[in-house]
Amino acid sequence: MSRRDWEAPTEPPARDAQEHGCAAGAASFPPRLNSADNNGGKEARQLRHGALKFPSVLVQGVTHIAPAVGLVLSLQYITLNAGAATPLAFAVAFCVVLTLGISLTQLARNHPSAGGYYTYISCTLHPRAGFLTAWIYFLYDPTSTAINLAFMGFFLQNACRTEFGVIFPWWVFFVPAVAVVTAMVYRGIEISAKAMGWLTAVEVAILVTLSTLGALHPGAGAAHSAATAAKTTVSGGGFYLAVVFAVFSFTGFESVAPLAEEAEHPRRNLPRSIVYSIVLTGIFFTVCSWGILRGWGIAQTGEFARSQENPVLILARHLLGGAWMLVVLAVFNSIMAASIACTTASTRVFFAMGRQGALPRGLAKIHPRFQTPMNAIWLQTAITLGVGLGMGFWIGPDQEYYFLGVAMTLGLILVYAAGNLGVFLDYWLRRRQEYRPVLHLAIPLLSTVLLFWAGCRSIVPLPEAPVRYAPILAAVWILMGVAITFSRWGATGEPIR
Repeated sequence: MSRRDWEAPTEPPARDAQEHGCAAGAASFPPRLNSADNNGGKEARQLRHGALKFPSVLVQGVTHIAPAVGLVLSLQYITLNAGAATPLAFAVAFCVVLTLGISLTQLARNHPSAGGYYTYISCTLHPRAGFLTAWIYFLYDPTSTAINLAFMGFFLQNACRTEFGVIFPWWVFFVPAVAVVTAMVYRGIEISAKAMGWLTAVEVAILVTLSTLGALHPGAGAAHSAATAAKTTVSGGGFYLAVVFAVFSFTGFESVAPLAEEAEHPRRNLPRSIVYSIVLTGIFFTVCSWGILRGWGIAQTGEFARSQENPVLILARHLLGGAWMLVVLAVFNSIMAASIACTTASTRVFFAMGRQGALPRGLAKIHPRFQTPMNAIWLQTAITLGVGLGMGFWIGPDQEYYFLGVAMTLGLILVYAAGNLGVFLDYWLRRRQEYRPVLHLAIPLLSTVLLFWAGCRSIVPLPEAPVRYAPILAAVWILMGVAITFSRWGATGEPIR
């Protein structure tokens, strides 16, 4: 498979959505506007097309994956389940996600739209399937900002209590952070893109430095790392749960899709950004997790997993001395950048679905000056506050992160599987001359099988509470989506007005 298989030319001649088999209700690109959207020319009617060049789109994918968050905040939980095989868990997750990314490029190059998976599935399967896929997606991106900012508040709360003896409630950080993220996204896509770029560069530099020092100054048991990893790998469900959560650490690569209407040359730059973001973060997670565990001591991974304080911070104090606070800065940068990316992606999906009438049309309102989906941004802010504060006070901001993280990943398995099916049907039924068995059948099928296999092995037997209830939440949410979908479209698949 060559690079041109997933990277489209600069901009092929535009084709009508109906030619692609895009049924009623799916968005076309560029979007068609009716008289109601025009509003007499008093307001901007579209997102700012061409505002983002390739580096900015790539940053969206990398930032949404949140390298520092995945390493500093998730590494302990993954190590609790995978032990010394944690780098292997990241490597397996990387391979799974890469196959998903390659499949997604086939949709992104043919159906670029702010709707992302909603548009892809509506065009390749059916609008009813597109709505259900979007509903499942709503378990993920719209809630990601909430769990990220809540966990950062928890992280700061623990750090302040442990290091300085200061009481700093997690919500004191959470509420103003939500306000900052909302302001950044509201003011314009270029501003938020620049902020994400700088924040991500700083976080990656800090964590690469820490993991390099860990690799150069190994702790106890480094010589037995291979044997220990092999023994831990066969431990069963724990390793598969680690893989599932590692897959969750990679999620975000698909967030570049909703930027299609604001990206320059989207048919070329979106596929490139998807693949490059996965490859870069795959290398980062696999190598840096190994470096940190080696610095801690491979034979002591059990202590790493059971540490009451974040073990990465303990290692940072050992290796960096007084500069250990740079790791806190990296996590802060990562959380803020990821929250901006999550909010940007989810609001574009709300906007696209509102424009098509799948959600209230008021969500398609564009700010006349900033050309951002203003009502969609306010909706996302309300969701962030409701989920973050509600679940944070209920089960705790740390358990909120792990609980929703597993539920999101289980839901995303279905979203990704639907996208894989869409790739096959799109090329088999409508683009037969372009169909390639490996690219359009083998890779989507392989990634789908791997996802369901790892997902099933991770919940049988069920993990400890409250994470054990995550599959129940995912199942209830999916069943609600099925009921709403059939109430909107009926058994015949025709929209109910």
